Amino acid sequence: MADILLVEDEANARQILSLGLNMQGHQVRGCESAAEAEKLMRAYDFDVVLTDLRMDGRDAGLDVIRAGKNLQPGARILLLTAYASAETAVAAMKEGAFDYLTKPVSAEELAAAVERALADSATADAAHGDHAGEDSAAKNEMLIGESEPMRRVRSRLQRAAQSDFTVLISGESGTGKELAAISVHAASNRAKGPFVPVHCGAIPEGLFESELFGHRKGAFTGADYNRAGLIESANGGTLFLDEIGEMPIAVQVKLLRALQERRIRRVGDDREHDVDVRIIAATNRDLEAEVRKGTFREDLFFRLNVVPVHMPPLRQRREDIPELAKALVQQWNDGRARLNDDCLARLSELPFMGNVRELENLLQRMLALSEGGDLDLALLNELYSVSQPEPEVSLSHLQKQEQDLDSWLEKIERQLIDEALAKTGGNITRAAEELGVSFRSLRYRLKKLGVAGEDE
Repeated sequence: MADILLVEDEANARQILSLGLNMQGHQVRGCESAAEAEKLMRAYDFDVVLTDLRMDGRDAGLDVIRAGKNLQPGARILLLTAYASAETAVAAMKEGAFDYLTKPVSAEELAAAVERALADSATADAAHGDHAGEDSAAKNEMLIGESEPMRRVRSRLQRAAQSDFTVLISGESGTGKELAAISVHAASNRAKGPFVPVHCGAIPEGLFESELFGHRKGAFTGADYNRAGLIESANGGTLFLDEIGEMPIAVQVKLLRALQERRIRRVGDDREHDVDVRIIAATNRDLEAEVRKGTFREDLFFRLNVVPVHMPPLRQRREDIPELAKALVQQWNDGRARLNDDCLARLSELPFMGNVRELENLLQRMLALSEGGDLDLALLNELYSVSQPEPEVSLSHLQKQEQDLDSWLEKIERQLIDEALAKTGGNITRAAEELGVSFRSLRYRLKKLGVAGEDE
């Protein structure tokens, strides 16, 4: 997931592009002018800046590029234009753009361009060892918590860093799977090499093979030059395959061979290239269930699941929420605002089905709307009551959520089990008593949902 600034003066185009990027798992802030973009770049950090060229009747996108070069030196800037020409491309590249896209741009083209930009950014950070180390250390500090589940996670991650085996990180969305991957990379003997994150759900199926393995010039329409893929970009370092369960079966076969042989073949190429890459994969799915359904290869699952790590949901480590919330506010606000005790106590009671990502979003809105130095309980209750209505049990609500009955019931079942485990400190026997079911029944449900407890 990336933080993206979208600069587009046409409201409809801005809305469509934002929706597409959000569906790929990215967080987007949009604006309609170079002046607004500069203000946002002074207030927030971005991974990618996507800007239209023509705004207000002039090439204002070049102004965005110049501002981004000064204010967001770590971001990659993509230029979006309906007036593409050799002169436009040269001018944009000279000003500091990473690449440019021609309107109308498809969702597939945009997703692929964002992935290339993120991969290039990760590789550049790793090439500057000190900067990469500082960045990794800062992110590692966000694996906060002294609860028993988090102590087990940190212990497993430390052991994983001491070897070069593949790691499979599981857990719900927003639990910090990428931070866990970064911590393994930063503590390993590959720390000076690149860390290349790839969100498998954001790459269209038709472009997956080319993005991952690269292609040879002329391999397909639009392949105008030889290009290394994301695996080669991670050579000497770590490739992080986020949401590996989204990878198409055909690509899974080729990834398995690359893992076994440590060699890859670009699309359209007649020779292979040696690669030295450590793979860390992450998923919010039950891959064993996907194997049984035939949507994920069993041999690839076993190849990836050498060192398994499960990231616990926030609901199972509520005692960590105050420390985590204070650290986030400190990070964003340099200590100018603080959470009072009543607010921290209330935060610890909330379900946070979106986990740390939901907590981050809530705290950011509180910071944006607070009038004084303290973030108090009144503001928290106001925002949370608006954003978190009680779920309705009705057919119309089910259809509005675009969910089926099984997924809705699983969501309710998971929430109740999580609450029972949190109340009993993860003890399955006592949680079963709280839920009024047998120990065997709860163990079956836990296995089905991929949730761990202390009795296991």
